[in-house]
Amino acid sequence: MLDFAILGLLHDRPRHGYELKRALGDLGFWQVSFGSLYPALRRLEKQGFIEATKVEGRRKSYQMTGSGRVRFGEMLTETDDGSDREFQLRLAFLGYVEPQRRLGVLEARRTALQDRLHGARRSFKGARSSTRRPDKYRMALMERRVRSTEADIAWLDELIAGERSAAAGA
Repeated sequence: MLDFAILGLLHDRPRHGYELKRALGDLGFWQVSFGSLYPALRRLEKQGFIEATKVEGRRKSYQMTGSGRVRFGEMLTETDDGSDREFQLRLAFLGYVEPQRRLGVLEARRTALQDRLHGARRSFKGARSSTRRPDKYRMALMERRVRSTEADIAWLDELIAGERSAAAGA
């Protein structure tokens, strides 16, 4: 996932390691250490997906190569593992994908969330109707899962409607 994020951030312009570290944090997914970032940069460079463009003092700037663009496109359109984090990372770069594919990714995520919501509601209902008195904190956590999944679906519905509206206007 780190390689994907680095390629995505280099898609538009070259950046040096410090800029990449800051931009990864700005995406809100994780605070990457230089001890993880620089080995990833070396690995991507060795694979031919990025190249160092210039050195400013001790800082190297990196840019994506043609094969890096191809690899990024492949990674962007691969089926994700269904995790929230992977979806959010793909979403950060979904603007690089053609509209029909974007809509497909959003709709697939909505379907996965609908399945998650169905299971969460079933678990919550089962716990409430249990003969044993359920722990109020477990119940609160289960209710939160239902509500947050409902909110995620509503948010996705807005994104999907926006994609469809843009497609109709094009």
